[in-house]
Amino acid sequence: MQESLIHNIVAKYEKWLGAGIGWFAGGPVGSLLGFAAGAYMEPDTKKYQNTGHTSEFETNLIVLAAAVIKADGKVTLAEINFVREFFHDHFSPDHADEKMNILNHCLQKSYNPRKACDDIRISASPSTRHQVVNFLFDLSLSDSELNQSELDLIFKLAGWLNVNDVEFKKIKVSFSSTGDSKYTLLGVKMNASYDEVKAAYRKLVLEYHPDRNIHLSAGEQTILADKFRRIQDAFEKIKAERGFEG
Repeated sequence: MQESLIHNIVAKYEKWLGAGIGWFAGGPVGSLLGFAAGAYMEPDTKKYQNTGHTSEFETNLIVLAAAVIKADGKVTLAEINFVREFFHDHFSPDHADEKMNILNHCLQKSYNPRKACDDIRISASPSTRHQVVNFLFDLSLSDSELNQSELDLIFKLAGWLNVNDVEFKKIKVSFSSTGDSKYTLLGVKMNASYDEVKAAYRKLVLEYHPDRNIHLSAGEQTILADKFRRIQDAFEKIKAERGFEG
């Protein structure tokens, strides 16, 4: 049951993070992590192990994952399994153990998540940074609980990733069952008129339509296509619920 849930969650990313490896691999590695330069100390053996198959992008993502996992003061097996399955599905599955060792290292040490956010913000597109926030929400919910400390941290990380408050709220409500999530996705109030809803919908359609984003990578196109579908679905549901015509 748990494994099925994890696979269903990570499947929606359609390997969107795969493109991130090329942005960082081979480039200069920052000073955030001692092992980011190519090695980390294995706690059990006190020996340094090679991390040659983990890019800086992946390393930064692991730092953020560790910060979210530790935010509520406990580490659960569900969260660890989620990270393992995520990296197995979206990066090279041959080196999943290496990434889990790095995660274990980060869970035992304290690293600055702001530096990780800065590295991602500098090199990643806005759509990928939004998906990093989605990943953090999925991770926090992998143990069926999103508490205030996790939410507060994700909000802070999103700010450091330069994801503004409006976009953060849209992402947040996509993980909520509250009734106003459809309206928030379209950027209108629940009492908005049909003309207001329709105008907001048309503006978003122009922004997210696949034909307007053919210059992006395949992974980014997949992300925006999913957003486009959810926008259409939200508009149709509002029309049906309120009896709008046209």
